[in-house]
Amino acid sequence: MGFIRLRANILQLASIIMVAALIAVIISLSSGAAESKKEMNEVAPALVRLFSNDKSAESNDRTFKKYYGLNAADYDAVVLYFPLTNMDAEEMLIVKLKDTSQAEAVRAAMEKRQQTQIGIYEGYAPEQLSLCENGIIDVQGNYVLYVVHPDASKIDEAFRAGLK
Repeated sequence: MGFIRLRANILQLASIIMVAALIAVIISLSSGAAESKKEMNEVAPALVRLFSNDKSAESNDRTFKKYYGLNAADYDAVVLYFPLTNMDAEEMLIVKLKDTSQAEAVRAAMEKRQQTQIGIYEGYAPEQLSLCENGIIDVQGNYVLYVVHPDASKIDEAFRAGLK
């Protein structure tokens, strides 16, 4: 009799834990960042000011396609600042999505780019490697940011603030 009661209590406790876990997952999925009503020309300038350096310059849709494997026309807006030489890693990409369902593909492309850069700088450029390893990828509703920069966290803070 004691074993049956113990087993029933364990099953009841397991059920409670599973329900609590399910509720936690539902809450975390529904509490994602809201879509921003801001246009790229309202968001990007503050980030560009913080990012600006003599190692990178604004790039074009071809560079975006070449290094990220994505078509700029598939998104609402794309701003890419790309290193001028292979010796520098400082880079910033801001993408305004047409639909939040695009976020995972953009994030994956950014992660792939980051890993590629880490692989390139691993053997010979410790400063650039550190920048790449500390690069930030941040998905906020309908915007995604990738930044490799000494002040990446400040740029990310400005990104989040600029979307509100």
